[in-house]
Amino acid sequence: MTADKDIEARRREAAHWFARLNQKRVSATDVTGFSQWRRSPENAAAYARVEALWDAADTLAGDPDVERLRQAARGRANRSRRPAWKTGKALVPAGAALALALAVAAAPIWAGRSRAYDTEVGERRVVALNDGSEITLDTNSAIRVRFTRDGRRVELIRGQAFFEVQGDTARPFVVLAGRTDVTALGTQFDVRRLGSGARVTLVEGRVEVTTRSADGPRWTLSPGEQVSTTTARSAVQKVNVEAETSWTAGRLIFDGDTVEAAVAEINRYNRVPIVLEAPGIARIAVSGAFDSRDAAGFVSALTALYPVTATTAPDGRIVIRDDPTKKSTAP
Repeated sequence: MTADKDIEARRREAAHWFARLNQKRVSATDVTGFSQWRRSPENAAAYARVEALWDAADTLAGDPDVERLRQAARGRANRSRRPAWKTGKALVPAGAALALALAVAAAPIWAGRSRAYDTEVGERRVVALNDGSEITLDTNSAIRVRFTRDGRRVELIRGQAFFEVQGDTARPFVVLAGRTDVTALGTQFDVRRLGSGARVTLVEGRVEVTTRSADGPRWTLSPGEQVSTTTARSAVQKVNVEAETSWTAGRLIFDGDTVEAAVAEINRYNRVPIVLEAPGIARIAVSGAFDSRDAAGFVSALTALYPVTATTAPDGRIVIRDDPTKKSTAP
């Protein structure tokens, strides 16, 4: 049996089991048989995809291609005079038969489509994917997701995202960020788009990071490691994972970052920016945890610790300037 025929056979078997198990009454024999069939990782993955297709029915309800399939399947079910049809020794209700027809027929259409998700400035969003994986989108971020029978691809168009990936050896999970590819199997990692490159931080599991060039470098990360692909000579380094991923909980942790860098990070989460016109403190290292959307609280901390003052401009921007009349109280 060729690989394509094997995949098709598993898909039909999965749809068959889905229909049998969605009857009002399911026999113990069916439960045992399904359990044995599902022990194969390939079978389990095929069944998960059929479940995902059925769960996506509401989302695809307005899709003309899927609607045509729905009507065709319903027509075939109506032409039968019997309210149920036989599959082996099981009787499958017409509703489950329709589920089976849609799952099998719609698979090539649904699997090849892409879906886009985004966030506005200051917004954070969790996207649950049909394979059980989750993506947390940071402020002002956008992704495009496309699942096929052979792979799972997510393009990080802009911003930052945290990935919690469910393992599936038959379908690699790849994140594309500019000219950077991040390949993972059952892991947790953070990706931030930086121009045509990206910064990748691994929390759990293992990922491979590559760049799409003829002689591009390749990095394999272990938990707690980070690499930036903005330059070809980038080296893997150890980082504070809690600080790097604190944004997923609405917090920003600075650990020796310059005031200038901290202000730029706070500004990513707020529509009205902080303007730093204080060269006296711009390069000073700052540490602490702040609410990502509480720009005023961050400014209050700066004015309390350093010889600067803050004023609000007519357009709402907070301008920070050096104040030689004040003394620093920073430790």
